[in-house]
Amino acid sequence: MLWYLKQILPLTYRTRRETDGRKYFVVWKMWLGRCYKQEWIEMV
Repeated sequence: MLWYLKQILPLTYRTRRETDGRKYFVVWKMWLGRCYKQEWIEMV
């Protein structure tokens, strides 16, 4: 039941990621199971 409630609300997620040796801090919003407003910030 909690999973369904989270799908209805627009929630913000944050993570760190490494791609091709570059490190990124990624912030995105998810609503109804779809991502939007992705922001990739390269960490130096």
